Amino acid sequence: MKPATESSSTPAAPRRGAWVPQALIWVGIALAAVMSGVFLYRAATGYLLDVGVFRDAGRAFAEGWGLYGEDFPSRSGFAFLYPPFAALLFVPLTWVGETAMQVLWTIATIAAIYAILAMAATRLGARRPAFIAAGLSGPALAIEPIVSHMFFGQINVFLMLLVAVDVLGFTPHRLRGVGIGVAAGIKITPAAYAIVYLVRRDWGGVWRSAGAFFVTALIGAATAPEQAWRFWTEEFFILDRAGGPGFPPNQAITGPLTRAGMDPDLAAAIMGPGLIVFALLAMWAAYRLLAAGRRVETMLVTVLAVSLSAPVAVTHHWAGIIVAFPLLFLARDTIVRVAAGIVGIVNLVPFYEVYDDEQAEFAFQPLQWLVGNLQSFAGLAAFVLLLVAARRAAAPPLREFFSSPAPTPAEK
Repeated sequence: MKPATESSSTPAAPRRGAWVPQALIWVGIALAAVMSGVFLYRAATGYLLDVGVFRDAGRAFAEGWGLYGEDFPSRSGFAFLYPPFAALLFVPLTWVGETAMQVLWTIATIAAIYAILAMAATRLGARRPAFIAAGLSGPALAIEPIVSHMFFGQINVFLMLLVAVDVLGFTPHRLRGVGIGVAAGIKITPAAYAIVYLVRRDWGGVWRSAGAFFVTALIGAATAPEQAWRFWTEEFFILDRAGGPGFPPNQAITGPLTRAGMDPDLAAAIMGPGLIVFALLAMWAAYRLLAAGRRVETMLVTVLAVSLSAPVAVTHHWAGIIVAFPLLFLARDTIVRVAAGIVGIVNLVPFYEVYDDEQAEFAFQPLQWLVGNLQSFAGLAAFVLLLVAARRAAAPPLREFFSSPAPTPAEK
């Protein structure tokens, strides 16, 4: 069986309708300039909390200090949540002053967002993908998950860039899977995107993803053995390191459940099996979408599955939804465009602010609950619509996955 996938080394051929009105592009570019100015001003004059923690981790790694618990010299009081390999990567953040570091981090984040959009536009057959991506950067920079991401100086956009290079097929064949593996070595969540290789039975991609991940773990163990042991035997298993499910910016399904008055432990217990359900649905959708050559839709459905089913996914963890904007304007499937529109429009507003950030207990108040969890509900609605689009995609029956030989490297 030869799946009808895009080539991993050449862009998709332009197709009729893969175009955005030039006036809209220029409006988007103007918005991107404004948002970039806002973010750069904040980076130059304020304090980006999360990248400050990353800088502390880089310094601690360089000095041989502890990375976790009371041993970690955090200036802000916030903990470092990632493995020692990530701290090693953060060492260069200490080579320049704080303000310069924040500005450079912000510029790099904006560039990474543009690169993701350009790759997605290319895969969707845009006539001028670089120009269109510049226009799409405007709304992408304006959505709340990215605003939050930029104000904190978060890392998720860089992880999504590593994922996108692999999922969208821009990695050379011999390196396919390495981007996902390295991203997972920094933060375990991106490992979920290896389903792209699993559902295509691209075992080389699966093994390269796993191999790259283990190499990052070995590098961490070799350079900071005590800290690596502590992370992988203790810190890794603390599931509420990023906060409790009731925290209003948490828009994973555990958030709406907890804010409806459910006990947080019960919400987490429900989403244990729930995670498996989302994983299976995402794999089924990825199988059908990839067989039809629809990589960008595959990336969005996986982003939504990961974000919705996580124990905690605060808004900046949803950074990968920026691929909804190329789909909104360039996808041929109306259902996909509706799904992308729902995600893009709802995420322009931080609806969760109807709750108090310091609120510890929640009683079900219908209107507040509906408004405060709109990002989660929009993500769930878009996920369901993408499942419908996957069902309609031209793909061989699932039974052929189990009965036919795996495709050869040339077919992948």
